[in-house]
Amino acid sequence: MVIIGITARLVDGVYKVNESLIEKIKKYKAIPLVIVPGIDNSRFISVCNGFIIPGGFTWHETDEEIIKYAIENDVPLLGICAGMQALANIHNFDKDILSDQTIPIGNSLHDSKDKYVHDINVISKFLYGILGSKKIRVNSRHKYKVEKQDYFIIDAYSDDGLIEAIHLPNKKFIMGVQWHPEDLDDEFSQNIFKIFIKKC
Repeated sequence: MVIIGITARLVDGVYKVNESLIEKIKKYKAIPLVIVPGIDNSRFISVCNGFIIPGGFTWHETDEEIIKYAIENDVPLLGICAGMQALANIHNFDKDILSDQTIPIGNSLHDSKDKYVHDINVISKFLYGILGSKKIRVNSRHKYKVEKQDYFIIDAYSDDGLIEAIHLPNKKFIMGVQWHPEDLDDEFSQNIFKIFIKKC
């Protein structure tokens, strides 16, 4: 039995997790466990075989706690959109989302409701091994970008030079993507979840 912890996002006074994310986890016979911020989650975190830090405007202390736990204990983790930004800022949690590591992009190409918006160019063996392609088309709805840090490896860029995927070396699977594969049904998005849950 594989349990995947997902941090909830507070939207208009309601803690939420996107249905599409739950369905992707269930498709591969894993059990989603929603983790609500603001309480002692240590007991719930310790029973999880993997974690997903989802998108949202920003992240919270529970995301930080989970990322640190995953890194220290080599537990698989997938960061999506703001989740990737949180992962990229692991050494800068004393700063807010407008730090030098995560800055506004001011580009509507990356903040769209369209299903597919732009291509990403895969530059690492790690991500190529998951996707099986050097270029894929993705959705995109983020207002911030990640700047390079030394402790993670960049896996993909957009054509206009934004970092689109990262991973931490020497771990089972600690990866972040800037797009939303949970909302896509193509083979590339399916591969991300399939391999992530297999590593869990």
